Amino acid sequence: MIVDHVVLGRRIREIREAGDTSQATAAEALGISQPTYSRIESGERPLAGDELVILADLFGVRAAAITGLPQLQQRARYAARTDGSTAAMETMREKLYAYLELDAYLTSQGIA
Repeated sequence: MIVDHVVLGRRIREIREAGDTSQATAAEALGISQPTYSRIESGERPLAGDELVILADLFGVRAAAITGLPQLQQRARYAARTDGSTAAMETMREKLYAYLELDAYLTSQGIA
C-alpha cells in the first residue's frame, strides 16, 4: 500500500480544523515547529507512525480516520474468531482493527 502524502495531509488538516485545533497546538503535541507541521499537512513531509498516534489522540479520532483505511474494519470482521460470546467478539474485533490499522500504515512507510 502506498500512502499519498498530499491526501494524508489534507485529511489531517480537515480533521484538525473540524476539531478547532490550531497548527501550533498540533505541532506542540508532536514536538516539532509549526512550519514543519505545516509541511505535513501540505504533503511535503511524511507523517511518522508515532506522530499518527499522537495526532489521533489529540484530535480524538482513530488513526484510521486520519489514514482513511476503512477497509481494515471489513478485514477485521472476516478475520475475527470467537467462542460465541458477543463481548469477546467485539473486544477481539476492536483489537484486530487497531492492529491492522497500524500494520497497514507502518507497511506503507516501508517499516516491516
